[in-house]
Amino acid sequence: MARLFYHQPLFAILDECTSAMSMDVEAELYMKAKELGITLFTVSHRSSLFKYHEYMLKFDGRGNYDVIKLDHSK
Repeated sequence: MARLFYHQPLFAILDECTSAMSMDVEAELYMKAKELGITLFTVSHRSSLFKYHEYMLKFDGRGNYDVIKLDHSK
């Protein structure tokens, strides 16, 4: 994440990058990325990260996928 903030790319693909962090630190890092205008594509098993994204790409394991718009009003 330090390199992400240093280089400030337009987008980044994060693969389980917060799995060893507490949820409060995770929140700070995702909010900082948003503040810097970095679009994040996240690979994670943590549902707590859904709130930082607008869409979810879900694979079924058979070569098919769905793009799901996340509803944060619930």
